[in-house]
Amino acid sequence: MRMPTNIKVLFSLVAVLGILCVALAVSGAFSAERRQEERVTLSQVPAPVRATIEQEVKAGGTLKEIERISDEGKTAYAARIAVNGKEEESVIGEDGKVIRRGAAEDDDDD
Repeated sequence: MRMPTNIKVLFSLVAVLGILCVALAVSGAFSAERRQEERVTLSQVPAPVRATIEQEVKAGGTLKEIERISDEGKTAYAARIAVNGKEEESVIGEDGKVIRRGAAEDDDDD
């Protein structure tokens, strides 16, 4: 019994997606190994980053911690700020521009 063409195409797509998922998982693992994180103080960050963090805190929060994140030659700063009992995280580039803002992710490696 011959398999219909659309089923063959579906199986081929599933196989390709599986290979892509494995490739992404492997590349993500290698990237995580190269990524470096280091806790720093407010006085250790560049002036544009410090100004942005201070502005974020002025909006009614308390600065909890700052991490310098280096990955593939790029550096950013993740500032955890407690606002109304919830921790938020702002990721800030060296130029002081906010890259991402949102709920802080829990760290499992502490």
